[in-house]
Amino acid sequence: MRLERVERRVLGAVRFLDATTRLPVRSSLRVAGEGVRLVRNLQGLFVVQEAPGLAAHVEAFLAPPPHPALGGLRVELAVSDPGSRYLPRALSLRLPRDPDPAQAEEDDSLFRPVDALLYPAPAASVAPGWAVVRATVVRAGTGEPLAGALLRVVRKSDGEVLARAQSEWRDDVRGEALVAVAGVPVTTWGDGAPDEPVLVNELPVALEAFFDPAFDPAAGRAPDPDRMELLRLGLPSTQEDLKLASGRTEKKILTLAVP
Repeated sequence: MRLERVERRVLGAVRFLDATTRLPVRSSLRVAGEGVRLVRNLQGLFVVQEAPGLAAHVEAFLAPPPHPALGGLRVELAVSDPGSRYLPRALSLRLPRDPDPAQAEEDDSLFRPVDALLYPAPAASVAPGWAVVRATVVRAGTGEPLAGALLRVVRKSDGEVLARAQSEWRDDVRGEALVAVAGVPVTTWGDGAPDEPVLVNELPVALEAFFDPAFDPAAGRAPDPDRMELLRLGLPSTQEDLKLASGRTEKKILTLAVP
């Protein structure tokens, strides 16, 4: 028997995280892209082995080609959950990634996986103690459900984003969203105002919603929440103040003025 040593350079890896708990998603996922070959390894990472325009990088193990430049190509992936716990989403990867071991701690390093959040479907289960918002996003004037909107829960005291979600874009539950916030304490310190008690059991937050008018559910392509996060300041938006409590569910209708 003859043994041969085979060396191949991988192009990167993606780690999918639950948007509520930030824990790795271990359930089966479908991840695909045109001309992209991915393999899920034993750690649950989706390893990119081939991608359009990077064939030479796969073969050049020690010295990758100088072109294209780092991050010069964008690879589009479609992600879905056969178990319907998570909403489908689009994911854009910038390749090639930096192969320099000295830069292994940088976000664009080949040695670090790209973290991608998966958002819960409206029918997903929630854990005891989570603060939950069941929201419906609609268009102002018509009440038409808005699919694929990005929702954020922002703590009023310091502006920290506590949770993110998206509104469903399938026809049967279009516009509905499940926003789950883990780690809301049963009691916490008040804000120090004279008329506020020292200990309180509610957390003041702002519920934000952003909508990208360019998203077309009829095209059959899932929205890209990362893109909306980057563009959110220029998108139609709305905000409502509310108070969350551990184990309590709030229901909200968010109305956006969309051209």
